[in-house]
Amino acid sequence: MADLKKDRIEAIDVFRGLTIFLMFLVIAIGAGGYKDLPHTRSWFGSLPISTWNHAEVGWEYFVEEKIAEGFTEEEIAAMPEATLKNVGLTLTDLVAPFFIFIVGLCLPLSRTKHGREWWSHVINRTVKLILLGILYMSLILGLSWWWGILQAIGVSYFMAAVSLKMNRKGRWIAVFSIFGFHIIMSQFTSWWLNFGNSPDPFFTISTLHGNMLKPLRVHCLPWVSISYGALTIIGVMLGEAVATKDYKRILKDSFRLGIIFMIIGYAIHKIGLISGITKLCFNKPDVTASYSLFTAGLACVIFGFLYWLVDVKKRKGWIFPFQQLGMNALLAYFMQIIMRIFFRALHLEPFFAGEPNDQLLQWAGLWSWPGWQTFLLDKTGYHGLFWALLWSVCLWLCVYAFNKRNIYWKL
Repeated sequence: MADLKKDRIEAIDVFRGLTIFLMFLVIAIGAGGYKDLPHTRSWFGSLPISTWNHAEVGWEYFVEEKIAEGFTEEEIAAMPEATLKNVGLTLTDLVAPFFIFIVGLCLPLSRTKHGREWWSHVINRTVKLILLGILYMSLILGLSWWWGILQAIGVSYFMAAVSLKMNRKGRWIAVFSIFGFHIIMSQFTSWWLNFGNSPDPFFTISTLHGNMLKPLRVHCLPWVSISYGALTIIGVMLGEAVATKDYKRILKDSFRLGIIFMIIGYAIHKIGLISGITKLCFNKPDVTASYSLFTAGLACVIFGFLYWLVDVKKRKGWIFPFQQLGMNALLAYFMQIIMRIFFRALHLEPFFAGEPNDQLLQWAGLWSWPGWQTFLLDKTGYHGLFWALLWSVCLWLCVYAFNKRNIYWKL
């Protein structure tokens, strides 16, 4: 076991790589508009939805169904199911908090690496993350001041860096103070969660008449990102143990912190469901305290298991594909939009669309074999998962090609 202190902690790259691969899958599903996916049910109180969709998509499907039945939007909003809008937690909803948790997990290691220049590195990286986030969203949605996951990571990263100036007790106090503040503001102010909420289009350089505040709501509101910040501080708590490379302490803290935060997060969620105060429940768009606490705890447990399996037991035969993604995470993230633009230029993107289009219908008509037509046109159920997996494999190959040439994108 003494050798563990000298080894690179490979579980970090594996955990990050698994999260990225899951992100590839679910973004492909969402961008392709795949419906009727498998594993559909209520997830932690959500409206019925596949675990391969975000929980809030259940409300969108419910509204579509009721409109088709002849109900008006006002009648739908008055239905009991409206209280469950955005409530729940699916596998898809774990991508963002796991990413952010890993940022905190790595911070103690980063501080050791950068020494005296660490704070200038923190400020530089925070600014770059926010600007890159605006660039990434603008490539997808048009030039504007969007607020997306990279910007939220930037805020969380800075908050977690500040927490390293605190002692362990101070971090516990900071975590629960931030979550308490978020709960109070969500419950007793109307603007905290609804700022910029408008039916008008988003303001972009090509839609100058659009709502100038709405771009701030795309992922979560900027100030709601403080809940992600608290989640990242939880990552720092475990990261301090990881920095020691003491395998007993790492395993102990992984499961101890994991169980504590999962229990507290789930208890708050359950209180919200029982009392009808659904602002307390798991809710990704609002980054509720229960959602952040539970997912942070789950991340601790998963990391502990991966660390035990990969770094302690040395079971590494399966880690290569995920390790490749984990070692080049930022490039992997941006590769999604780069490959989409490239596939669009080659007229390959329509093959991954959830709805039949002219190009798909043309190709499907080249052969009369029904199996070929089903394969190409049907993107529902497990067929949809297959096409999302195919898209993800293409992305993996792109990242691997860069890794083979030692091209890594670091901030």
